[in-house]
Amino acid sequence: MRSTTREDGAETTERRTVVEQVLYGEADPRLRATWRVLFSLAVFVGLVVLGETILSATEVPPVITELKIPYLAAVAGAVVVAVRLGDRSASGVGFGVNVAWLRDLAAGVGMGVIFQCAVTVIWAGTGGLTVTDTTVRGVATGPSSLALVTSVSLFGVLVTAVWEEFVFRSLLIRNVAEGLAARSASPTGALGGAIVLSALAFGLPHAFGVAAEYTNPAFGALQAVISVSYFVAAYAATGSLALPIGIHFASNAWAILVVGRVSSPYPKLFAVERTVAGTIDTLLILLPGVLLIALTLWWARLTGRTGMSVTNTYRRIVESS
Repeated sequence: MRSTTREDGAETTERRTVVEQVLYGEADPRLRATWRVLFSLAVFVGLVVLGETILSATEVPPVITELKIPYLAAVAGAVVVAVRLGDRSASGVGFGVNVAWLRDLAAGVGMGVIFQCAVTVIWAGTGGLTVTDTTVRGVATGPSSLALVTSVSLFGVLVTAVWEEFVFRSLLIRNVAEGLAARSASPTGALGGAIVLSALAFGLPHAFGVAAEYTNPAFGALQAVISVSYFVAAYAATGSLALPIGIHFASNAWAILVVGRVSSPYPKLFAVERTVAGTIDTLLILLPGVLLIALTLWWARLTGRTGMSVTNTYRRIVESS
């Protein structure tokens, strides 16, 4: 058998067209990681825009809008594209749904509840949480309406958790790390660079968006850093999206349906006003984030994910098929 030499590789590279060299790596028959991310995002955004346009044109009831069906369709389409372009299975992009996956999801929900409960207790204890009303029905008008609105709200929260974790954790971290590694970055450098990019993409909108609405931009930024830390820890420790989706879902559901803002139209157990008095209060409120990361690592060890080194994490996220 004739071995492949450096001259053979150079000749092969020269025979490729400019377009092929731009789209494909030298040793990988798949599209470059950059294009895999961009094409998947294009499908996601395109389907969201299309779905929202259709809903707006048909003037559907608000309860249908809250189901976030365009985002559900968009994440399904983006997952299909990511699987095909990345030559991976659904498990390779974080959606290997089986008993273990569902167990991680349930554990994530439990961790999210514990985390938000701790946040609420500390926030109330520092005087930053003021309850203005209880058992607020919001837009619900009766028992059946309350059940419907609550169910729809929970479904919408779940869809948000699924698409955000897929885009910001699975799609970005996996492909960016793989792309950097193809450019001779070490596993540490590739994984670190991917996490930083994912953190910026996820953290900045949250820092100056929803989180800042509750308090102020400085607290929003700090909260975004902490949230990125525990979502990434959950993904890195398990190599699956189930645990971070569970945490994300429970955290958002708690903030909407348990201790929701006074101005929120959703049903809630407690209508609250939130403020952050100072640095100490801020640090105390964010300490539960450390607890959540500890719970994540404990769960990973309990379920047999013992290798937490950079090499093992890289294998779980990037090299899994």
